[in-house]
Amino acid sequence: MPARLRDLIRELEKHGVRIERPHGGSHWKFFSQAGVMYPLSAHNGPREEIPDLYIRKLCRALGIDYETLKTGL
Repeated sequence: MPARLRDLIRELEKHGVRIERPHGGSHWKFFSQAGVMYPLSAHNGPREEIPDLYIRKLCRALGIDYETLKTGL
């Protein structure tokens, strides 16, 4: 089930992820505590619905347990 970007940001911040808003484009940047960056395109900003596939990829890239993150969404 897709999640709104604003809800995803709220949960990722709880896991220590730093979020950088786009500087002119549509790619949000998510940084793990280890410095790994994962870009995510969201043309509608915080209202954008992010498909589950991309949430799983983001979790894998940043080393976050998907099931734990999903329970908070």
